[in-house]
Amino acid sequence: MTLENSYEFMTLKEAARELRLSVSTLKRYIYAGQLRTFRTPGGRHRVRRADLAALLGVAPPTPITETAALGRADAFADEVVQRVGRGLGRRLTRLEMEVERLECSVEAISAALRRPAIPSAEAVPVAPSSGDCEIKVLGPGCRACDRLAGLVEEIARALGIHPDAVCRVKELDDIAEYGPTPMPALVVNNRVVSAGRLPSKSRLTALLQRSCRK
Repeated sequence: MTLENSYEFMTLKEAARELRLSVSTLKRYIYAGQLRTFRTPGGRHRVRRADLAALLGVAPPTPITETAALGRADAFADEVVQRVGRGLGRRLTRLEMEVERLECSVEAISAALRRPAIPSAEAVPVAPSSGDCEIKVLGPGCRACDRLAGLVEEIARALGIHPDAVCRVKELDDIAEYGPTPMPALVVNNRVVSAGRLPSKSRLTALLQRSCRK
């Protein structure tokens, strides 16, 4: 690598700018022997960056080599790939959960439609007579059903609802008693209060507070 294109060397104009001096003042430092210069094949002065840093009393700059630049570019590319991968992974998980939820919904609705017609008085189970509310999470086993069950149990504990008041219903015949209902579903005191979605924790809390007061 020649002095003309080496990162290690600066022109007098560049060196003067670093020192905040004029080129003529910089030349006086050179002629006084305080700053060494090198000559290009064309006879032009070049100042080594390390010598200029020594004159300034600072550490010499680290050369930006092609390898270092490529390394930083590769690191940036890797970070971008990882972020995109994480985003796609989360989106794929949501899509998989939605497919599972729809499959469970189809099973539950089909079971309800196949269920023999029974007198209306027996169509819905009798509400519990105890003072505590009865909470059922309906769902054959999709991830959305499992998450709803976990959230309901957590909220019920926080609200002081007895653990025995919460139960999980997975059997399609039992789910079919509540009619063609998309999954997951939440039943409070034998009334479907949420179906076909996974509500947020705050919405579930408000829903249970309101439903259990009735």
